[in-house]
Amino acid sequence: MSAKIPSLSKFLKMLPDRRAVSWEELDPYLEVRPERFERDGMRLIRALDRHAVVVVPVPATEEREALGYDKPYRAYGHLRGDGVKAYESELSALPRLNRVGEFRMARRHDFLRLRAMQALVSAGFTAERAKGLLTKGELVDIEWPSACSKKPGLKAGIESKVGDYNELRNVFIEGTLYIVMGAVSKYSNLGIDTSDMIQEGNISLFQAIEGFDWRRSVRFKTYAEYWVNQAFLKMLYNNVRTVRIPIWVQKVVKKINDMQIESVKQSGRELSHEEIGQRLEIPAKKVKELLQTQRYAISLDAEVGGDSDGAKVVDMIEDERVAAVPDQIVDVKLSDRLHEVMQVLPERERMILNLRFGLDGKTPKTVMEIGEMLKVSAERVRQLQEAALRRLKLPGAQKRLVGFAS
Repeated sequence: MSAKIPSLSKFLKMLPDRRAVSWEELDPYLEVRPERFERDGMRLIRALDRHAVVVVPVPATEEREALGYDKPYRAYGHLRGDGVKAYESELSALPRLNRVGEFRMARRHDFLRLRAMQALVSAGFTAERAKGLLTKGELVDIEWPSACSKKPGLKAGIESKVGDYNELRNVFIEGTLYIVMGAVSKYSNLGIDTSDMIQEGNISLFQAIEGFDWRRSVRFKTYAEYWVNQAFLKMLYNNVRTVRIPIWVQKVVKKINDMQIESVKQSGRELSHEEIGQRLEIPAKKVKELLQTQRYAISLDAEVGGDSDGAKVVDMIEDERVAAVPDQIVDVKLSDRLHEVMQVLPERERMILNLRFGLDGKTPKTVMEIGEMLKVSAERVRQLQEAALRRLKLPGAQKRLVGFAS
């Protein structure tokens, strides 16, 4: 027969003679009516802090019986090929929280959260800042209030309480990781790596714990499954498509597709854009635009016809930046065509261009060198060169050379 549990007042009077209490001793005073939880919790917190009494866990085997654990998680064999075999092996060693354990753990979580919040606010943090620090789960690289610098023990006490809160939250997570593995099987083979989905699902459990309210008498498992499924759907919506489509658009398109399937079953035909618009209370033009988002991108390296040795999509697309092959074909060599065009130039100008640009196959010369050869000034050579180039830019000569331009 279990011993009679003393009242809260008697328990608080016993604390000055204690150095530590276990969760098993505190649980009866946390399992009270919701309207009394915060009041009784604050009485416990003040008493524990006043007498420097710490909360320690009971031995593991007793803790599992007292808290409420089921048998360990059962591995899903069909996921073994997704690279999560080692993770599943570790998970199979962790027991699962049952209904009783979930509510008991949630009360402990709220109690430590209330205790950490009270410590942060008392030290000078605003309630909003304190909430953000607890959500973040660490007190690294933060600016402490001046009160903490004046009292070194105050900062250490806050860090200890936040550490206790984080430790219990992690235990809460470990007892519910099976929820993610139970849901991930429904979303396998949809283009997302299984290990990435598990990681995203585990992160969503932290969000579920933050928002869970045990006062509503709804199991944490039920509440967390919603968050896990939402995390998986968000990953699929954001990553499966090459071009990202807003989630709300994809949800509306899904509604349209479901309506079309139902219409085909009932009447044997698909609904028109106008009919869909009337049911969704949106214009028919908007319906057409939404349906156009269902087009998927195709890789340029995709093979055409399914033949491994066949052409690829990229081979069948015209590159407008490159001139057509017929336009690139030239019937004569550039040197021959240039020789023909330059025949219209005076002999001196033709000689200057040959020497200046090395058109005769020799090393190009400077205007100074050409001037010495022709017994004229360098400036005169430059003038004759410019005159020759202007002649080559005339329509007749330019038309014969344009095919060689790159």
